[in-house]
Amino acid sequence: MKNILIIRRDNIGDLVCTTPLIEGLKIAHPEASIYLLINTVSQDVVKNNPQIAHTFIYRKAKHAAGKLAKLGVYFDRFKMFMQLRRIHFDATILANPAPCKYSLRLAKMAGAKHIIGANTGDKRISIPFERSDFSGDHQVERTFSYLSAITHQKLSIPPVRIWLTEQERQQARHRIEQLQPGQKIGLAVHISSRSEKRRWPLERYVETIQLYLQEYNESVLIFWSPQGTLAPDDIGDQHRAEQVITACQSPRASLYPTASVRELVAAYEQCGQVLCSDGGQMHLAAAMNKKQVVFFGDTCAEEWHPWTGEYDILQTESGDCIDISVDEVWKKIQVQH
Repeated sequence: MKNILIIRRDNIGDLVCTTPLIEGLKIAHPEASIYLLINTVSQDVVKNNPQIAHTFIYRKAKHAAGKLAKLGVYFDRFKMFMQLRRIHFDATILANPAPCKYSLRLAKMAGAKHIIGANTGDKRISIPFERSDFSGDHQVERTFSYLSAITHQKLSIPPVRIWLTEQERQQARHRIEQLQPGQKIGLAVHISSRSEKRRWPLERYVETIQLYLQEYNESVLIFWSPQGTLAPDDIGDQHRAEQVITACQSPRASLYPTASVRELVAAYEQCGQVLCSDGGQMHLAAAMNKKQVVFFGDTCAEEWHPWTGEYDILQTESGDCIDISVDEVWKKIQVQH
C-alpha cells in the first residue's frame, strides 16, 4: 500500500485511543504514507507523530464567529478536500468502531474508493465491520481491529502515545522549577470533567491534597480545563481551581494553567501520579504512561479505562462520583505511591 487515510472526527480521548492503530499500520506497511483527517479539538494529540505523513484538520463552521469567518472555513475546507482527492488513497479507515455516517461522508468528499469502517448499511463501505468483527471490549482493541482488513499479520497492540519535543519538555521543567523550586512533583490533580456525574466535590480534592502533603515531602500541581476547552462558550474551571488552591493553604501546592493539550501532557510527564476523572485528561495521562487514580461516572470502564500505565478506577453503583469518599481515594493513592 502506498497511501492510507484515517478519519477520526471525535474528541481528544478517542484520538489517543487511535494512536495504536496508527502505529500498527506503520508496522504492517512501513512503506505506506499515513494521513489523518481529524477535527481541530484533537489535533495536538498527533502533533510531531513521526508515523504520520500529514494531518488534515477539519474545522467546524459553527466554531467560527461571523459570516466572513464562516465563509473562510468553507473555502479552506474546499481546498483541503481538493488536496485530499489528489492523493489517491489505497485504503481509508473510518476509525470509530461505531457506525458513523458523517465520517463516511467525509471519506467520499476526500475521493476515497476503498473504505473500511463499521457497517452503516451503506454499500459504499467496501469492508463493513459488524459487531462480531471487533476484538476485545476496549476502545483501543476495537479500533485496532480495523488493521485486520489490510494485513494478515498478528500484531500486539502498542501503547497509546503522544510525541513531545525536547523543547516542550524543557519548558515544562522550567515552569515547574519556578513554581516549586527543587521539589519533586508527586501528584497531578485535574479537577475538570465534561460530565456532572464525574465531577468530584472541590472540598474532597482539597482534603486529599492536604493528606498527600502531610504524608509525603513532595509537591502537588493542580490542573483544569481552560476557557473554551469543553465548548466554544465554556468559561473553564479556573475559578474552581482558585478555590482549591486557596483552601489548600500550602506553598507545596501550585496552580498550573495550560493553554493547550501539549502543555498539559508535558507537565503530566514530570509528575509521579495523576488524580482525575475519566475523559480526555485521563487518556492524555495514559499516553505518558502515568500511574492514575480515576473517577468513573456512568461510563463503561471496560471500554474506556486507561490503556497504558498503572491505574485504579473508582466507580459506584449510582454512577455518581459524589458517592466516592476521600478515604477510598486516599487508599488508592497510597497503594500506588
